Formats: sequence, structure tokens, C-alpha cells
Amino acid sequence: MNSEDFKDQKNTEEEKKPKAEQEKPEAEQEKPRAEKEKPEAGQEKPRAEEKKPEPEADKPEPEQDKPKVPEEPKPEEEKPQPEEERRGPELEKLKEEAEEDLEEEEPKADPVEVNKAKNVIQFFKKTFSLIKLYPPENPSAQKSIDLFFTQIDEFLNEYEELTIEIGEFSFSYKKELVFQDIEKRKSLPFLFYRDGMRELSFYKDLDREELKDFFETIRQVSDLPPEDTDIVTTLWEKDFVHIRYFSIDEFLDQDIGEPTEEISLVDKLGLSKGELKLTPQDEQIYKKGLGLGIQDGREKGEGEFEGEPGDERDEMPVATRVRALKKEEMPEIESMLVDSRKTSPLAELIALLFELLFFEERKEEFSDVVNVLDRCHHNVVDDCDFSSALSILSRVKELKKTISSKSEERAKLLNRIAAGAKEQSFITHLIKLYSDGHVEDFDNFFDYLGYLGPSAFPVIAKIWEESKFPFSRTKVSNFLKEIGKQDIDTLLDLAKGQAPSLAREIINIVAAAGEKKKISQLEDFVNNPSKDIRLEVIQILGKYEDEAANKILVKFLSDEDVEVRARAFMNLKYLGDKAPFDYALRLAQEKGFRDRTKLEKKAILHFLASTETAEVVTLLRSMLKKRRIFSRSKNTETRLCAASALEAMATPEAVSVLNEGAKLRNRTIRKACKRALRNITQRQRPKEVSQDKQKG
Repeated sequence: MNSEDFKDQKNTEEEKKPKAEQEKPEAEQEKPRAEKEKPEAGQEKPRAEEKKPEPEADKPEPEQDKPKVPEEPKPEEEKPQPEEERRGPELEKLKEEAEEDLEEEEPKADPVEVNKAKNVIQFFKKTFSLIKLYPPENPSAQKSIDLFFTQIDEFLNEYEELTIEIGEFSFSYKKELVFQDIEKRKSLPFLFYRDGMRELSFYKDLDREELKDFFETIRQVSDLPPEDTDIVTTLWEKDFVHIRYFSIDEFLDQDIGEPTEEISLVDKLGLSKGELKLTPQDEQIYKKGLGLGIQDGREKGEGEFEGEPGDERDEMPVATRVRALKKEEMPEIESMLVDSRKTSPLAELIALLFELLFFEERKEEFSDVVNVLDRCHHNVVDDCDFSSALSILSRVKELKKTISSKSEERAKLLNRIAAGAKEQSFITHLIKLYSDGHVEDFDNFFDYLGYLGPSAFPVIAKIWEESKFPFSRTKVSNFLKEIGKQDIDTLLDLAKGQAPSLAREIINIVAAAGEKKKISQLEDFVNNPSKDIRLEVIQILGKYEDEAANKILVKFLSDEDVEVRARAFMNLKYLGDKAPFDYALRLAQEKGFRDRTKLEKKAILHFLASTETAEVVTLLRSMLKKRRIFSRSKNTETRLCAASALEAMATPEAVSVLNEGAKLRNRTIRKACKRALRNITQRQRPKEVSQDKQKG
């Protein structure tokens, strides 16, 4: 090649250079992926080649390098260009459509309508919670369905349709968030979302029976293990008239072989084709990542571009280096994006604090982090986010176990958070939150109180006193039973000084536990100021036929209240012990016995009759036949009580005395004795028939 030809060739390349430089930004905008795939991208950059002729002139054999210049544009190396030209317009069109959709202003939803929808959806959640607690026929469950039907019927009459958009842990109405529950185990939105449901619609003319059937359906599904549930199929089988849903099923699409393009913001932006448009916030995060030495998701030394220094690919935006995504990766990516946007800054801070606590070994710094975490715990409680509050305490407990073997001092510092949650001032704050009506999520609230244990009892007592719904008292009862399982002595201590109804509930829980060893502790209630509590204790003691129960009942015999004394005698069992028998006999023989109330006299004489002793028969005979001129009504009342006691004794000696009484001149006493004899005969007849059958 002569010198003139070489100059012509060089001029031709210099003319191409501006054109290439002009086309390059357009190619980067139209097809970032194509820019990445070019195998000879470095060779098409004339800037690097311009510097090479100068050192080549100093080489001894420049003629050998000259022929390489015209060999640069090879036809086979230009293969990616037709691909770019062919797909460029298509990508540009997709991008324009996405931008138009983003720029298009959607009409904002009416705030009043959204607020009404939010109220209906809140009732939806509360009704679902109640039907999970109670069987369908329970009045509370029925009432909750009626209340929800009233709310939704009013809404549908005004707006004709209620379409709930379903997120993984949230409900939205017309793009406005109206409900959120991130507790996966109990989340109503997640129940629908996990099986592919994305919209749930209720239409006008929805009747109560259809709504009741709908709730029963979702209740049955929610009770099943996750692997056995399919709420979409279940609702499809029901075929409700005024309740419809929209769901996605990617697996079904793949089986049929007709993949549908899922309409989403990410897909319109072409993420599946390797393009990602960053928001200003994302750009800031990316720049921070570069400042920390992060190389776009790659570790240093792996997959780095091996080009010339100052190569333009080093300045290439991150969007052009994102590899193409596969279609099956799209749902996971979208889920990750949604989850990351739902994570609150406070939740991210809490997670970071636990990481710092795990690695921090310096005492002062560790204490500072504990203080910050304690403030976070107080903040989530103030917001009534008891799910997060419980999570903090649970993770603190786990972390304490982990670090206690390494440092007891750090474990004690960490324990300040849990100890602070049990202080009286904090418990008082919880009571105020409940009384002011700020608590809405009762499931997580009671889980949190359960974690606090007996220290949360004042809150439980307040809920019991102010509760207007049966399910609240059921929750309180379950809380008390859990405490009883751990420490029944503590439970009995909690009953002292409480409202009578709550104390009775605790006493019944203790009795249901069936621990006879704990019966002796009921003696503490003998002098309880509440008559109702004393009567409840007496009734529970009457279920036990042992000396321990009798000893406590004897103490009630001297109670200042007549009814308490009478109930104690009724529940007292004769076990051969002399003390209660002598005490009752002494009372019956007193001159003022006839002046006692009928209930007390009858109770004392019936206890004596249970001994079936000859001494008691003699006493009852004398009472039955005793006549008085003065206080005839009181005397007659005492004689009738004696007849009733003889009937209860039903021994041959007692029957003989009643036969004598049936012949007395006093008509009232005579009738009472005859009636007692008939009753004894009727009770004994089935026994005689049974004995005859056995002999036959």
C-alpha cells in the first residue's frame, strides 16, 4: 500500500468517527443490552486507535503494522448491528408506552369514598377475627356478620361495587392503602394473596345468606394447613352471585402454552429485557453503593471489564449493565420490590440495631445501642404496633441467650428492655392505650400481654371490667389459664383485691386445674370483703370431699352473713371428724336456734342428719313434737325443718319418728311428715325393684 492510499484510508476513518460518536448515545438509549453484547466494542472506539500511530512511527518495522488497519471492519463482526436495528424501534415503542402510562394522570379517588371503603374493610377484618374465635351458630359471630352486612350494604347501595385490591399484606381501594397486617400467620390479606388472588369484589344486592356462606368458606380455608389450602378454587366451586374475584395463575398459563403478559409497571419498563430505569432515590442508593466499594452486585475481581484505562464502558450507567431477566424470575423480583417498599424505616433501624448488638463488644457502645432499641420499643408500643413490639422482646430474649455465655454484663444490659416493659409506669401506659380506644389488633395485643406474663395482670383486669364483647373476656380467661399452668400460686395471689367477677373466674380456673394441694390457699378468701367471692369459694370447696376443704368450710360457719353460714353447712361433708359435728349440734341445742333463719336452720339440721347417729334422731324427735304458745310461727318453722332433716336421713329410726309425726294434732306438721314418708317410699322403690331383678 503506497502513502496516498494510506492517507485516503485514514481520512475515511476520520469521517466515520463523528458519525460513530453521534450514533453511540442513540444506541445506548435504544438498546442497552445490545451495547453490552458487542464483542468488538473496544475496537470500534477510534479514540484509542488515534494514539497508536505516534508510537508506531518510532518502531523499526512500521510496515508490518500498516496492513492491520484495513482489516478492522470485518463483515462477520458486524452481526450484532442488524439485531440492534431490528429490535431498536420495538424497544423504543415499549419505552414510549411506559412513559406515557407513567405521565398520564390518573383521576384521584374521592377521599370520602375511600374513607367509607376503609371503614367497611375494617369491619371485614373484625368479623373474620370473630368467626375464627366462635362457631357459626354463636350469637357473637352472628352479630358481627350482621354488623358487617349493614356496613357493606350501605356502601353498595351508594356506590354499587366494592373492589378490594389485594397486596401480600395489605388491602387497597382505588390505589389507596386502607388496611395492612404484616403478621403472616394471622394476616387476612395474605390468606387471599398466597393463592394468587389480587382483587375481591362485592356487588349491589348482596344478601346476608350469601355473605354468611362466604365467611364460613374462608373460615374453613383459614383453619387448614397452608399446603392444603386453595381459596381461589374453593370460591370458584361456591360460584357466588354477588362476590367475584380476580386471580393470577402463572402455572396454568405455562401448561396451556399461552403465556400472558402480566401488566405491571416493571414489565412496561422492559425489566425482563434487561432495562431498568432508576428513580432519583435509587440513584442516590447506587452512588452510596459505589462509595462503599460495591460493584453493581459483583465482588471485586469477578467479571470486571478488562479494557483500556479510560474506556467509556467504565462510565456506563448501571442500567446498561443489568443482565436480561428470565420470565420466571419476574414474580420474585416484583415481590422483593414490594416487600422492600413496605419495610418501614423504623423496621430497618431495628434490624440494624440487632446486628450491631450481636457484633458489638464494647460496653459503652453496647449500652448506647440498647438505649436506642429501648426507645424503638416504646415508639412501636405508642403506635399500638404490638406485633413489632412482641418481635423486639422475642429477639431480645434470643439474643440474650446467645451472648450470655460470652458476656454476662452485656446480657444484663440487654435485659433492661424486657424489665422496663414490666415496670408499673409502662403497664399504666398500656392501660391508657386500651382505655382510650387506640388498641385495634387484639390478637397481637394479647400475645404481647402474654409475653409480659403476670406483670400485665392490671391490664387484663381492666379489659375484664370494661369489656363489651364476649371474645374479650374469652381472651382474658385464656390469658389467666396460661398463667395458671405456669404458676397457680401467682394466679391465686392475683385474685386478691380484684373485682368479684374476675376473682370468681380465677377461683374457677384454679378449681378446674384439679390440684388439691392448692385448695388450702383458698383459706385466704375466708375474710374476703366480697360476699360473692366467699360464696364462690364455698361452692368450689363443696366439690371436694376431704379434710382440707372441710377445715376451710368450718371457718365460714362463723361468718357474719347468714347466707354464707348456711351455704357453708350445705357444702360441709361429714367425714367422721368430731369438731364440725359438735359445733353444729351445739348450735341446734341453743335456745335461740328457732330464731335463726329458715335457710340456716335447715342447713344445720341437714348436716346433722347426714351423720345418721342416734343422738341426732333424738334431737329431731324432740324438735318435731315440741309445742309452744309463744312464737308459734318460728316454732312451726323449726318443726318443719326437723321433718325435712328426717326425710333426708331416711333411716328406719327416722321413718319411725315421721310415722309418729303423721299422727300429731298440728295439721301442718302432720302433712309434712306424711309427704316425707311418701318421698322416702318413692326413693326406696327403685332400689327394691333392682334388688328383685338381681335375685331373679
